[in-house]
Amino acid sequence: MKIKLHPLFVVLALYFVLTNRAVAFGGYILAVIAHEVAHSRAAEWRGYSLGTITLMPYGGVIAGGDNYEDKDGVIIALAAPVFNALCAISVVALWWLVPSSYGYTKDVCTANVALCVVNLMPLYPLDGYRAVVSLAKKKRRAVTVMKAAGTAAGAIFVILGVVSVWYEFNPTIVIFGFFLIYEAVFGAGGEREMNLAANNKFCKNFCAGVDKRHILLFKDAPLVRALTVISRDSVSTFGVVNDAGKELYVLDEADIGVMCEECELSDTVDDAYKKTFC
Repeated sequence: MKIKLHPLFVVLALYFVLTNRAVAFGGYILAVIAHEVAHSRAAEWRGYSLGTITLMPYGGVIAGGDNYEDKDGVIIALAAPVFNALCAISVVALWWLVPSSYGYTKDVCTANVALCVVNLMPLYPLDGYRAVVSLAKKKRRAVTVMKAAGTAAGAIFVILGVVSVWYEFNPTIVIFGFFLIYEAVFGAGGEREMNLAANNKFCKNFCAGVDKRHILLFKDAPLVRALTVISRDSVSTFGVVNDAGKELYVLDEADIGVMCEECELSDTVDDAYKKTFC
């Protein structure tokens, strides 16, 4: 997984170094990377893959698309804040075992707690928003409401950042506030996960030897289920069956790849087959 640094992130890093808060900023970086890696692993588990992580002044951004079913959207969205919470709990447990570690790990714990709490807010475009939209029946209305909430929250964060000048100025609050406002006004609403049709699971390591498998797949199963069983270590064919278990037709991995490019991953296998080949 590649990690890139946005120029403004470098500027922010220099600011924290010059203001003698490099340790706190280091804890923030570790928490952000843990957050994005958790998204990536959850996405891969559900049959998706994430692109390059770009560290921004307000957090991390992962390149990709938005083709996945609602249940997968909830899992991918919540995996990161949950992992941040687990990281924070682990650090607190370490304090009980090794009290002297408190001074070195306090900032890591604080950053993980902050990322968990903030990202669970149902504000566009945070993880809480993505989970809510995935569950909502009226998705367009949910997006509209949470964009408005994101704009209002962004304004509050900017005000808090300005007020912090009289105490201990925290530029990340102001930057995050402007980020929420900008995304709510100009954001397209797309998620950042991309499907595995272009992923290296379709590339086989024949030099090491691969298995050949025939997998039976129910015709009404979502297309993404086929992706979850494809791997570099095997070549799979898929027998699509009906309610009675009768095989209707056979697909190979190339067929699945084409179907993923032409259809939504939430489409049923049978619907995707008909859209693509019939």
